[in-house]
Amino acid sequence: MLRFLLPRCLRALFLLIAISGNAFAAGVADFSPEYWQAQRRFDAVEVLTVGDGPARAYVFKPATDTARDLPLVVFNHGWLGMNPLNFGGLIDLLVRRGAVLVYPVYQDGELTAPQAITRNAADATRHALEVLDALQPGLVDRTRTLYWGFSMGATISLNFALDPAQFGLPAPRALMLVAPGDAHHIARGERAQSIIGKVEALPADLPVLLVSGAADTGIGVPTARRIAARLCHVAAARRNLIFFPSDSDGTKKVQAGHGSPGAPDSRYDFPDPRATVAARIPPRTVFEPSGSLNQLDFHGYWRLSVALLDYAAGGDFPARIFSRTEAANFDLGNWPDGRPYARAYSEDPCAGA
Repeated sequence: MLRFLLPRCLRALFLLIAISGNAFAAGVADFSPEYWQAQRRFDAVEVLTVGDGPARAYVFKPATDTARDLPLVVFNHGWLGMNPLNFGGLIDLLVRRGAVLVYPVYQDGELTAPQAITRNAADATRHALEVLDALQPGLVDRTRTLYWGFSMGATISLNFALDPAQFGLPAPRALMLVAPGDAHHIARGERAQSIIGKVEALPADLPVLLVSGAADTGIGVPTARRIAARLCHVAAARRNLIFFPSDSDGTKKVQAGHGSPGAPDSRYDFPDPRATVAARIPPRTVFEPSGSLNQLDFHGYWRLSVALLDYAAGGDFPARIFSRTEAANFDLGNWPDGRPYARAYSEDPCAGA
């Protein structure tokens, strides 16, 4: 029996070595752009396009013919975020570190009702994985899945995690919900009815990380708090609610609003989900400059995303990012003059419950 299991075990070991420079390894304190550039181990990204319009999904994968058993990121965007442009920097990082990422379009602009987007995203994701498995069998290990969602996409990711079998999707090893939103944020009347599922049905051992900019007081902050208050059945060491503050050094201000997780990259500009897109995204050695790419990404959203992905890929449980007291979990780096950026903070609505 061992001689049949050994190759798969070795593949798993090599995978962890390949993708886990672990951003949370002991002693690592510098999450500078240079640090993240060094994390990218593949030269380029290949794009597989499956379906059209709201049924489309983009599959971003490392440009390699030899990799196997790669982890999977199901990446659900926010309302009207059908174009992956705004998250191109993060997508490029995750894929070039060694993950396969599926980005479902799931809507036809404002024509699509919020109540339809979970099913649309699920159908597009499932179809994309079926096509990928047929083209490159063994490329993805579905047991190593991270669900990542922003705004309305956070709610989609949550709904997936409640009952993945219902949608024909793999069960996640971890769940990251960024600035979560609900239907009433983007619709009125019947279309404004909540699409958030029964949060209390999430597995009690599923790691769930809720993150929002502290200035996102209209969408992310209140919705994240409401969801977190319904997660008290999840083990305390496997859930956290973290807020990133705005700050200024007197000449520049970083605003922790609803758009703060964005990291645009023009190579990922696909404005028409019915058009043909290039099958390969050329490499670049630096991150594209943007007012949206800053401390909150490098020390915040990216740090947490990578730590969860490394865990989903089979690494050690990232206990530090679920800590509510460990100082390193709330350090957002320094301004150019050396002054520390304002610290992130955690809330636990279940404390004392």
